[in-house]
Amino acid sequence: MINQTTMNQLHEMHLSYLAKDIRERIDDKSFMELSFEDQLTMLVDREWHRRKSRRITDLTRDASFCYKNASVTDIDYLPERSLDRRLINELACCGYIANGQNVIVMGATGVGKTYLACALGTAACRERYSARYARIPDLLEELSFAHSDGSYRNIIQPYRKVRLLILDEWLLRPFSADAAKEIFEIMECRSVGRLSTIFCSQFDTTEWLERTCNDLLGESLLDRIVHCSYKIVVSGESMRKRRGLKD
Repeated sequence: MINQTTMNQLHEMHLSYLAKDIRERIDDKSFMELSFEDQLTMLVDREWHRRKSRRITDLTRDASFCYKNASVTDIDYLPERSLDRRLINELACCGYIANGQNVIVMGATGVGKTYLACALGTAACRERYSARYARIPDLLEELSFAHSDGSYRNIIQPYRKVRLLILDEWLLRPFSADAAKEIFEIMECRSVGRLSTIFCSQFDTTEWLERTCNDLLGESLLDRIVHCSYKIVVSGESMRKRRGLKD
C-alpha cells in the first residue's frame, strides 16, 4: 500500500492523474499480481498517453484552424481533383516540417485548399508540432492595430516562431508596400529559423511577383518561399457547390 505522503508528493509534482491511477490499480487484484516492472510499465504508459493526448488537444485548440476537425483521412480524392494521395500522406508524416520546407496549395475558389491545409495542420499537431492558422487580411489588420497600440512585438512573435504557420487567402489582394514589408518581416524570421509555412492561394506562383509590388522586396520575399516548397494544385469544381447539390 502506498502511503498518503507519497500520494501528496505526486499531487505536488502535478501528477494527480497518476496518483488517481495508482489508487484505482491498488484495488485491482490482477494488477497487484503483476511484477513491479510490469506495474510500473503500465502506469507510465497510461500517463504518457494521457499527456500526449492533452498536448495534442492543446496544440489543436491554440492553432485556431478554420476547420477544427479537418483530417487527412477525410480528404476526398475524386479523380477531377488531381490530388496526389502519396504526396499528401507523405506530408502528413511532417518530414517537411522537420526539414524546414514549405507547402503551397493552389486552386480556384472553393476547391478545398483551406480544408487540405487545416488537415495537414492537424497532422502536425498530432506529431506535437505547434501550428497557427491565419487569413492574410486578418493578419495584416491585426498587425496594423498592433502598431498603433504598441503591442506589435508581442503580436508578431507567434507568427515568427510557430513551427507550422498556415497563411490562407495568400495574395488574394495584391500587397501594398506596407503589407509586403510586414509579411517579409515574418517570412525572413521563419526562413532563418527553418520553420515551415503552408500557403493557400488562388494564383500560380508565376503570378506572385506582380502581386507583391513587383520590386526587390517582392523578389526577396518569394525567394524565401517558392524554392523550398512542395506544390499541390487542387483542380475540379467547388466542393461547396458539390456539397450543396448533395444536400
